[in-house]
Amino acid sequence: MALNAEQIFLDALGREPTADELQDIRLNLWMLTRAGFAVDDPSNAPLIAPWAWMWARLPRPDPPRAAPAAPSPAATEPPQAVTETIAQEVPAKLDPGALAAAIAERFPPLIVQHRIDGSALTRTLRESFTLLWVWLAAFAIGLAGVLGWHYGALHERAALAPRIVQQTAPSRHRPRVIEAPARARHRR
Repeated sequence: MALNAEQIFLDALGREPTADELQDIRLNLWMLTRAGFAVDDPSNAPLIAPWAWMWARLPRPDPPRAAPAAPSPAATEPPQAVTETIAQEVPAKLDPGALAAAIAERFPPLIVQHRIDGSALTRTLRESFTLLWVWLAAFAIGLAGVLGWHYGALHERAALAPRIVQQTAPSRHRPRVIEAPARARHRR
């Protein structure tokens, strides 16, 4: 009997897995378990299903096929000869002009239909921001800063008032260090 999560992987694959695929499924489940994920918990099935679906759609290599009956001429040549042949033939077959024309035809240049006229934009901004409005905005920003600073100072005083009263009140436990030498000077 397959685990709940293993069954989800099998359902996502849609067929009976090969031995390598079954090992890969168990490796994925082990990795999720090592990450602290409870793969056997049925409530986690909605979280495992997308993982299994993505794994099932990964490209897999084709199984090895039988070798062709007659070897191709490229297979009999040494690799150095093949690379030299390609290096000689490919640049001769490439026509840079034709390649550029094909690229230009395939990807036309980006044309912007609606351009913004910079002078119209600046003119509109100048009309909307007269000197009066600039002064009003500066005044409003300054007023907000001053009021914010005063509110912060009042709030700080209100929050620290009990501490200040506590520190300024005379204490029985605190010795009067400053007054003691002054009395000694007067007695002389």
